[in-house]
Amino acid sequence: MARWFVVVVVLLLLSTLIPASVMHAQPKPGGELVFAATEEPDTLDPQKTGTAITGLLMRYLGDTLVTKDLKGNYIPHLAKSWTISGDGLTWTFQLRSGVKFHDGTPFNARAVKFTIERALAPETKSPIAGALFGPVASVEAVGDLTVVIKLKEPFSPFLDNLTDPRAMIISPQAVQRLGDQFGRAPVGTGPFKFQEWHSADRIIFVRNPDYQWAPSYAHQGPPFVDRIVVRIMPESAAQVAAFERGELSVLLAVPPTDVRRLQATQKYTFFSFLRKGVGLFMEFNITKEPFSDLRVRRAFNYAVEKKLVLNIALEGLGEVAYGPLPPSIWGYWDGVKDYAPRFDPGEARRLLAEAGWQRGQSGFLEKDGKPFKFVLYIAPIDTWRRSAQVVQAQLKTYGIQMEIQTFEFGTLLSKLRAGEHQAEFMGYTYTSPDIFYLWFHSSNIGKGLNFSHFKDTKLDELIEASRKEMNQTRRLRIYRDIQKYIIDKALWVPLWINHFYIAVQPNVKGAKIHPDGFLALNDVYIQ
Repeated sequence: MARWFVVVVVLLLLSTLIPASVMHAQPKPGGELVFAATEEPDTLDPQKTGTAITGLLMRYLGDTLVTKDLKGNYIPHLAKSWTISGDGLTWTFQLRSGVKFHDGTPFNARAVKFTIERALAPETKSPIAGALFGPVASVEAVGDLTVVIKLKEPFSPFLDNLTDPRAMIISPQAVQRLGDQFGRAPVGTGPFKFQEWHSADRIIFVRNPDYQWAPSYAHQGPPFVDRIVVRIMPESAAQVAAFERGELSVLLAVPPTDVRRLQATQKYTFFSFLRKGVGLFMEFNITKEPFSDLRVRRAFNYAVEKKLVLNIALEGLGEVAYGPLPPSIWGYWDGVKDYAPRFDPGEARRLLAEAGWQRGQSGFLEKDGKPFKFVLYIAPIDTWRRSAQVVQAQLKTYGIQMEIQTFEFGTLLSKLRAGEHQAEFMGYTYTSPDIFYLWFHSSNIGKGLNFSHFKDTKLDELIEASRKEMNQTRRLRIYRDIQKYIIDKALWVPLWINHFYIAVQPNVKGAKIHPDGFLALNDVYIQ
């Protein structure tokens, strides 16, 4: 009994001498978090961007009216509550008080009104943000902390769209002061503040010491990390080498060629999830020969052995894509696997012959004395390059000559909007099936993401119906019909959906994966 008493006393004394931070590894402020981006943002203006990297960075620089928790449930953020009228046309938001923009100006109802109206203004030329607000008819600021948004018609994706980082609320004063330069020095209300951007090198955010309005899944207060440094590193091999040297805190996209090797070291924390989007597809510009011919586009869907592309480009770390939605996005139709064309060289050759393409003396396909030759535009992404080389080799067996041209991502997007291409490789990351509006509605030709330049009344009507339909069962049926119609028109050759692998250094603690596919950094600290 006496011995047990002595042991308890000693333990109690030790607990008073050992700091709590040592015993329980409490989060501590300080340090910097460094990660790499494969492509440089086109802009840091959330309303003018068309790139996924800007969307990711806005997660840390800005806040939205509504967000999602770590289980995917909608929760308040800058809006502490909201109500919806019975007809679904009037949305009333009660806003948080005490929120400030990074420039010290107050967040209020007038800022929300300014943000939404700017996103919708034709002169903004928004490729994504304007579509998020859809059929907004008016935005009224009722005092400082109440916003009333009226819609022209029911809009089923509205609540989800409000969680998109490109729907973040921005500082009216900063926009008015900076004009076109706002995209180089953005001002939001987020946990981190923009500090500097050195083109082709790095972007730096610093801790927002005034941050007291974190979403409910994070601690209430400023982030622990002092700085986020985003290094622009187009080469994946360079990113991996920098990570292994300890120069990067996080490897946001572990290349497929390095996943198993880095996992085997057991040094790093790994997160993995299926991409919220289709990682790679070949898209046709239907206004350019030879892809104005539906038979040719369909032939390509039979000609490519996707499993081989997946195994070589991704080391098998993903899934074959069959249509324009992945299983990770609500609205995906499971029947697409049986509906979509499968690898069938005989059918590919039959359709090409039906379209008038025959083998010439050179061994390549010819039509009216011209060889079947086209250019594929891609971005300088390693998995895209490898995929392009595999597809190039496969098409050559049919007598098709494919040239590969590589462009920096911002330049690539400009060329695609202008319709300069015959075909391109592209991928997307998004959280909802409303990606159909951005990618396929004819209103987005030349300004949004309709890079196929496909203008089709039936498809427009289906997409518009999906946005108006409030009944989830009927809405799912419309999404099924949209997927079938896009496959019927062969606008893409869907190739693969990748598993994202994120590796984190052992001294980085508190990282969480959000269901929308990003690393939540509010609770991250450096040990």
